[in-house]
Amino acid sequence: MASRSLAATGTVLAALLLIVAGVWQVLTGVAAVVRGGYFTAPADYPFAFSVAAWGWVHLIVGVFAVVVGIGLFTGAVVWRLLGIALACCSLVSSFLWIPFEPWWSVLVIALDVLVIWSLLNAGDRPIRDRFADH
Repeated sequence: MASRSLAATGTVLAALLLIVAGVWQVLTGVAAVVRGGYFTAPADYPFAFSVAAWGWVHLIVGVFAVVVGIGLFTGAVVWRLLGIALACCSLVSSFLWIPFEPWWSVLVIALDVLVIWSLLNAGDRPIRDRFADH
């Protein structure tokens, strides 16, 4: 039972984390687009997009994170599903951003895992139980 109350509280936490992480990603994206020389990656980095391209990725993910984070406060299942999908996208983009900002990327990855867990287990009936019925 304690796990349920922790998960229900986790929805609010997930919403707040998505909003804060989204704002951070928007700021990182703007910094990368406007002043790309601030971020550097190793010369042999296999995902050699330009810093501006990574900036646009972070900017788009950040805007969606803020919107989905606000939507999570409604409690609708669709926002939870979008939050899980967005946290997965954020996790992947943060993993690929490790050469640019290693400490922040690892922190965001850990927070994305927490967001995914809490959204999967939140509410009166966890999402995984909804799919188990079919």
